Amino acid sequence: MASTKVKVPTIDISNIKPNTPKWESTKIQAFEALQEYGCFEAKYDNVPNEIREAMFATSKEIFEFPLETKLKNLSKKPFHGYVGMIPDLLLYETLCIDDLLNPQSVENFAIIFWPHSNPDFCYLCVIYQSNYKVYKDAMVKRMILEKLGLQNYIDEFLDHKYFLFRFTRYKALSTISGAENSNPAGLNGHTDGTIMTIISQNQVNGLQINKNNEWIDVNISPNSYAVLAGDSFKVSGNLFILICLIKI
Repeated sequence: MASTKVKVPTIDISNIKPNTPKWESTKIQAFEALQEYGCFEAKYDNVPNEIREAMFATSKEIFEFPLETKLKNLSKKPFHGYVGMIPDLLLYETLCIDDLLNPQSVENFAIIFWPHSNPDFCYLCVIYQSNYKVYKDAMVKRMILEKLGLQNYIDEFLDHKYFLFRFTRYKALSTISGAENSNPAGLNGHTDGTIMTIISQNQVNGLQINKNNEWIDVNISPNSYAVLAGDSFKVSGNLFILICLIKI
């Protein structure tokens, strides 16, 4: 998709605590960025580089398993298991760990690929999510709730602790036989049905957002993350509407 060269806001969310001047200023930045763009680039230096690199290396290893192995990543929920080999989207593959905070979910996922499990992989998932996804996810949600004046709902809202961990790969066009007519741009324009999505890209910037019917590249540095508001955070003009305030 053709895109314009507009830089989405970059916000440093490293080492900040509630009720501090930095928290208050960052809260305003995050709120305004989600209003304007629906996303921002989050700088977060608290995750060691070796953890990030190990996770990307492991995800690459997982995608190299035979298709019959990857197809064992099943889920009753749409797009929560293995998704790939779509006729018009042969370059796209994704695998999911459903309910990331449940250790048994991580173990079940590991057993698909390593019959005797993989303690190193399971430990890596625990470290990665505790230092990365859960912390930043809760931080940004808390900021938005505070900015909306909904402090009384924070504990109830953050008590919803379901996280979907998605590994995604876009293969090179030359590696797939018969993929000449596949969409080289990846997924078509869409919104996520989640409250919030946090994306880490392996030094390949492929994310775009749509603003005023123009596509904007979201180019982030290797140690940054893209934070996107999902369908449960709706933005319309200057009005930020929080839809989901109850546990689901």
